[in-house]
Amino acid sequence: MTASTLKAVTLRRSCQACARSKRRCDQRWPRCTRCEAKGVNCEYVNEPLTVSNGVQKARRKPTNPSNRTPSTQSSIRPFLRLEIAKEYDGAAIRFLVNGLRAFPNTFAKSCKTMFIHPDLYASGLPASIRDMQALCKIHFQAEQQNRAGILLQLFHQRSAELYRRFNQSLSFYELLGCSQALLLAQCIVALNEGGDPEKYSENISIMLDGIAARLWEQAPVQLPPTFSRRHAWLLAESVRRTIIVSLMLKSAYSLNTRNYSVRTPFVDALPFDVRTELWDDDSNNIWAVETPEPPDTMISLHAYSNALENGHFRNVPPFGELILAACKGKEVSLIPFPPSVPYHES
Repeated sequence: MTASTLKAVTLRRSCQACARSKRRCDQRWPRCTRCEAKGVNCEYVNEPLTVSNGVQKARRKPTNPSNRTPSTQSSIRPFLRLEIAKEYDGAAIRFLVNGLRAFPNTFAKSCKTMFIHPDLYASGLPASIRDMQALCKIHFQAEQQNRAGILLQLFHQRSAELYRRFNQSLSFYELLGCSQALLLAQCIVALNEGGDPEKYSENISIMLDGIAARLWEQAPVQLPPTFSRRHAWLLAESVRRTIIVSLMLKSAYSLNTRNYSVRTPFVDALPFDVRTELWDDDSNNIWAVETPEPPDTMISLHAYSNALENGHFRNVPPFGELILAACKGKEVSLIPFPPSVPYHES
């Protein structure tokens, strides 16, 4: 291998035109915003491995090595390990983004979302979540008056404060509360309708990844025997859902700014409880009977999204609809339901 070939191998993500001009590249695919506006050729040294690209490259016929013209640049285009970039349909992206944008307003009105359950905090909401609820109420009122934009700077500041508290959290409940409050703020900040795609920040993706990783690493393995079955389930489910929403938000942010999303095997391997109806069941009847947990209630997020895509769940809950959009890039209304069969028989 020649010295010029070694020099060409790089992990740079910016397109070559932006790199030569020493300008920030927003890494949109298939062409970044600057190149598209200037009408110049947009090439990436590390071309994102999108679904469409992968299919097209797989269908190309191999060329005869003897017919290749000599080149000083390497044909190797390495992508970051364990990452898969995906392009989604525009309607699915809008559905996902709008669903996440609705979380702060929903929380302002009911003190509950698809990943925050007030019953988990029996002694009262943590201060971080309580403060964020007050801000969400102000944001909701400002949206009614088309004045939500004036609050963006406030949410930026509050996000920075929450992230500092997140990194300094001593107890797991404090860590979980800061994570959930921070995600509510980022649903407003990261998915701002008036945001500038050229101001894409890798720091937001890193932060959302960090939330998921730390919750996963520090989640308690054993719970106190004083916990009721419902309280134990709510804690475990809150952790799972908060991790899923943080990665879902990262995906939506990337799709909204770069037209593609990067996923890792960690996302697909996350555990998921198919008993989604328990999240909104306040009757407590199912927990009153001391029966063992039903088998096959926990599957991977990958298996759940595959089941959704194949139409194995007919009554898909709203959280499942967001997962389908985030993991598969599809809306549930477009899923053709096959004849009714249990999931385990598929």
